[in-house]
Order: sequence, then C-alpha cells, then structure tokens
Amino acid sequence: MGKEIAMSETKNKYLVKLIPLGKFFFGGDMTFQSDSLKGKEVTNYASYIIHSFKMPQQTSLLGMLRFLLLSNNDQLFDSKENHIKKGVVNEVMAWIGEKSFNVKSDHIEANFGKIDRLGPCFLYNQKECKAYFKEGYDADLDVDFSKSICANINQVKMEIPQIRMRKNKSPNYSGKEQLGTYYITPDGTDRKKEEDLFKKDSRIGIDKDYEGKVKNAAFYKQISYRLERDFCFAFEVEAKADLTVYSGTFVKLGADDSNFLFKAELSDGQCGFLPHEADSLRVVLLSDSYLPLFVEKEKKTMEYVRYAITRVRPFRFLSSSNSIEARDYNVKYKSLRSFERYDLYESGSVFYFENSTKMDEFCKALDSCKEFVQVGYNKYCKIKQK
Repeated sequence: MGKEIAMSETKNKYLVKLIPLGKFFFGGDMTFQSDSLKGKEVTNYASYIIHSFKMPQQTSLLGMLRFLLLSNNDQLFDSKENHIKKGVVNEVMAWIGEKSFNVKSDHIEANFGKIDRLGPCFLYNQKECKAYFKEGYDADLDVDFSKSICANINQVKMEIPQIRMRKNKSPNYSGKEQLGTYYITPDGTDRKKEEDLFKKDSRIGIDKDYEGKVKNAAFYKQISYRLERDFCFAFEVEAKADLTVYSGTFVKLGADDSNFLFKAELSDGQCGFLPHEADSLRVVLLSDSYLPLFVEKEKKTMEYVRYAITRVRPFRFLSSSNSIEARDYNVKYKSLRSFERYDLYESGSVFYFENSTKMDEFCKALDSCKEFVQVGYNKYCKIKQK
C-alpha cells in the first residue's frame, strides 16, 4: 500500500540513512557472463574472484529514490502489477522526471521531478551521530616538494616530490606497501580504518542460465561486505517532496537482494566537510568524480595539477530511451548499459597544486560537469596552505 504523498513546492534538505539488513554487493563495470562468438567462448570483464565495491554509486542512490517515490504513489503506480498506470505520463514526469541519469555533451543538469539534487554518500554512526568521509590517500604520507625532481611521464613533464611515511611508520615509502584507507569525521577529530568498518562476506557460486543449466566457466567466488555495528550509509537530498513519510520502508540497492531500511529526517546541515589547512595546497575528493579532459580548448585539466595520488573506478550507467515508456518494472524494459565507459577518480584521491589560481581552475573543471554534481559526484574539499 502506498504512503500518503506530501505534494509541496517547498524544497527541503533531508538526511537519508540506508541501514543494511545483512550483506550487500555493489557491482560495477564487470560481469560473470561468458559470450559465445563464432563458436568460441569469449569472457568479458570476468574474474574468478569478484569483489563488491564498498560504497554505492550515486546513480544507484538516485534510481532507488526515484523508484521509492514512484512505487509508493498509488495514483501513478500499480504495485500489484509492478508497473506505471496508463494515462499518467505527465504526472509521472512531474514526480520523478522523464529519464534516469545520463551524461550530456553540454553537461547541464537534468530534471528528476521532485528530486532536486543529491549529496555524496558517506558512512554514519547512528549511535554517536557522526558522519565519516573517506580521508585523502596521502593520510600516511609526508609529501615534500622542496626536494622534488622533474620527470616526463606519458610525454607530460611532472614534478615528483619526495615521499616519506609519516611518524611511527617506516621512514621511506615503498611502492610495494599498501597505503592505509581511512574514514574521518568532518572536523577531523576521529578516524577509523576501512577494514574496521567493512567486513568481508565470501560465497562460492556457480552461474546458471534461465533454464538452470550450468554455463561454461561458471564457477566463481563472490565477496560481499557487511558494515560494522551501528554504522549505515547516508547522504543528503534536496527535494520538493516530504521524504520523511517513507521512513521505515525497505528498499533494494545493489545486487543479490541487498536490502536496506530507509530512514529520512530534515537535515541540520552538519554533515559538510570543514575547511582544513596544511603544508601544501591540495584538493581531496569527497565523492567519485568525473574530470573533463579539457578546461579550455587547449588547456588540459591535469596540466593544472602539480602532483596527484589517485585511484580510478570504472563507471557505466543504465539508461533508457524514455524511462516513462519503461512501464513494466518486472523487467528492465529498454534499459541499456552505456556504451562509453567513464573512469571516475575515487573519493579520497588527492591533487596537489603550485598556487591557489591553478587549484581554483581545477575545481572549476569539476564544477562544470553539472549533471555529475547534481547527483552527488564531483564533490571535494579544498585544503589551503598554512
């Protein structure tokens, strides 16, 4: 049965919490499937061991919200048949927008109906009411530009600083060492190791077709995750609908029936990252980010960067020619995986700069991709020099 819908043109900011009800699996640009090509088995993006990402994609959060609003509106959605009712196209477009996320050549914002914009996903300790964002990947490092050398990498001249491990670590950094990944509160007073927050849940599986027959190269090991006790996922949403009426609803996010309890409350705006000061100018990504190749016609975006410590996450999105025509939610009707793969810089990636002008130009490039910013990508924290 649908919720009582609160129609309003007043835009409010909400804190949404997604509490895992068990293990979860967030997939990406990979698959278990083996395709047959001219009599030969060709495996695409396949691996014996397949890992879940630890954080959900922002586009998945958007899709979850759109379906939550739609499926709980009895005037627009037939919950028994699991599809949009006839003759309500305009009403559905006003409620959740016409289409899902899509990358646009002019990088303008989209219309998602009552959903205006999303903030980046972070971890939230419900007991202590604390938000945790991924800390920069240089958390264990001292990066010293006073003893740097110049080198040409991929035909680009770069300045390579001296890198040492911080105090209480081994004095010299080795590329063979695995850098720690941490989550930190916005005020910087508390940090936690990633491995203490995400617990692995490993399962062995065999991939079968719809008739129950075992496929070739079908054996695999799948690694899902569980969150530490009292922790959940959270993100802020600006919307012109009352999201609090959906609190207590169970939602699906990710693969393998990853179920979550949805909670929403009015946000007090205390989840934002506070300004920092450090020994060098840098930008830390708070969410996965798409960086355009050029800021200007001839100026490459990365030419503004002095040095960077990054990780990349492959990204494709599911889209449809017209999501309103995709009436039947029992199947992914006219739902297509984007042909182009986008490489996003992961949250926690760090970019160093020679001066504030170059840092500002780099941030303008992140801000210019408005369709990404709108759904919570391309969020960052500027760290100024002391």
